[in-house]
Amino acid sequence: MNSDDQLNDFPQDNEEIQEKEIINDGLAPEFDLDQNEIRDDEESLQDLPSSEVVEDDASDLPIKEKKKRWVLLALLFAVIVIGISVFLGYRNGVQRRIQNERSMLMDQISLQLDWAYRDIDEGRYENAKTRLEYIIDKYPGFPGIDQLLVDVMMKMEAPTAVPTAEFVIETLEPEITPTVDTRAAEETFAQIEQNIANQEWDLAIQNIQSLKESNYDYKTVIVDGYYFIALRNRGIQRIWAGELEQGMYDLSVAEQLGALDNVAAGARNWASLYMTGASYWDVNWSGAVEIFGQLYAQLPYFSDASGMSSAERYRIALYRLGDQYAAAGDYCTASSYYQQSLSVGVNLDIEVTATWLADVCANPPGEETPEPTEEPEANATPAPDVTEEAPTETP
Repeated sequence: MNSDDQLNDFPQDNEEIQEKEIINDGLAPEFDLDQNEIRDDEESLQDLPSSEVVEDDASDLPIKEKKKRWVLLALLFAVIVIGISVFLGYRNGVQRRIQNERSMLMDQISLQLDWAYRDIDEGRYENAKTRLEYIIDKYPGFPGIDQLLVDVMMKMEAPTAVPTAEFVIETLEPEITPTVDTRAAEETFAQIEQNIANQEWDLAIQNIQSLKESNYDYKTVIVDGYYFIALRNRGIQRIWAGELEQGMYDLSVAEQLGALDNVAAGARNWASLYMTGASYWDVNWSGAVEIFGQLYAQLPYFSDASGMSSAERYRIALYRLGDQYAAAGDYCTASSYYQQSLSVGVNLDIEVTATWLADVCANPPGEETPEPTEEPEANATPAPDVTEEAPTETP
């Protein structure tokens, strides 16, 4: 059934058709459509192949592609926004962490500074120095901390003195404190320089100690340098003169001012070794032999205040150790130590005992002595009459 048949199926009143034609002619002539043209268009649409209809549907593809592009752009924008938000959040978190660490550090520094002031007020300068060094290590640019550390170190080096009532009054009224007269200090300093030049170590040390008591802050660095030189040289002099303890004390004080050189350190080591060997005297002859044997090989004339040299002590310690072995019945070992003693220094009494010990070692008691083949000469010297305890000399 075509379109004409469909239209004929609907009966229409002639009057209504006429009214419609009047309206079309009078009100909207541009929309007056010919029924024949409508039928032609419908037939043409039915006659179109299916391929052309598909082409009309394909015309919608650019619109879909545009929608996909907008979706991708929206997703990309969302990712960028999220990335920026994460970055800003991370940076803010790092800044907050740094601020928290800085705040904690400043709290610690404030606490240490407060305790340092308390230590200074109570005279605990060593604790205050440790706290100030901690602050400098954590915050080198902290205002005024370097000067405060210098003040604490100067107070540590200053001699302790009991404050008097007069001193307290002077600190309360500093405007009336008289100006320190440095003329005496200058004269003493000139004497110290002259003493050092003349190698008068005792006088130099006495003048330095006097200057420190009267004017401690006068040319502190130079005076301490002279003090080190004088103590170092006097310590070495005392050790080589036999005053071992006094020399070691001078060198220990000098070491607090500066490092000792090899000469001074060597002298102190020899003195310490000699004093250790002397402490073994009459107590441990084996230890005395070992120590004074080392000193005899290097410094045979080294001695202490008693005047006994290393060689003399080594000689005596050898035969006294031999006496111990002889008392235990080991005559051969005793004879060996006596021979070593004689090689260090000759002594007639020791020679007699050494000869007896050598004979006893060769012919131990209790063994048969071979009979002599020849009669002894008439003028032969008889063997010395020795007892079990061999004679020794008193050191």
